[in-house]
Amino acid sequence: MASLTDRSLQGRRILVTGASSGIGEAVARAAVAAGASVAVLARRAHLLSALAEEIGAVPVPADVTDHPAVAAAVDTAADQLGGLDALVNSVGITWSGLPLSTDPAVWRRLFDVNVVGTLAVTKAAAPHLLAGVAPSVVTVSSMSGRRVAGASSGVYAATKFALHALGEALRMELQPRGVRVTTLAPGLVRTPILDDVPDSPWRAALARRIAELGLDPAEVARAVLHVLSQPPEVTVVEYALMPTAQRDHGFLEPSTE
Repeated sequence: MASLTDRSLQGRRILVTGASSGIGEAVARAAVAAGASVAVLARRAHLLSALAEEIGAVPVPADVTDHPAVAAAVDTAADQLGGLDALVNSVGITWSGLPLSTDPAVWRRLFDVNVVGTLAVTKAAAPHLLAGVAPSVVTVSSMSGRRVAGASSGVYAATKFALHALGEALRMELQPRGVRVTTLAPGLVRTPILDDVPDSPWRAALARRIAELGLDPAEVARAVLHVLSQPPEVTVVEYALMPTAQRDHGFLEPSTE
């Protein structure tokens, strides 16, 4: 597997979304260390600018739910890098709540960010990728997109199942044109994804498990680099990884007794 310090991506031009923290930030750092030219996209412009200045990346701030802004940001990234060879979709939010007890506005927000936002970035990037060298799309989903860990994460899991389906469809559309499409499904990872989730027994239980068992985001970044460093004739269809100590079924719902 590619390390974080080799030059396996020398000369590659890569756009990373969700790059202001967590997995996206780790991927951006790893890609630069591996020799890539990197543009970073995220909603929080101040964090994005600080990261870009530190690692030498191109910041293109945008909210993925603002599709005209996304299209403009992707075009700026391609202009600044001289094209795009890879897109790493790492934007995502979560929520704590039983599906039928959750405000429908939250359902929509989760799908707008996790699914429609990912599709909007991919659509904007596709023309640039089609003109790129050994182009790839890697979408960071979740093990929750392979099986539902618990009812309280059901709507989040639904968005991740949707990303897996979207990955299959994008591969059917883009692979005949030379663009490789990969869905990456990590288990528990130590990221700030729970920061905006209201307190609840589910959130507290999951936060404890993440703190105890979660992978470092750098481990997920290594997996992304491994995918991106494959020769052009090789497509990694799906890459799943999880902490060795994590139960295969994810985590149990906290007791209500």
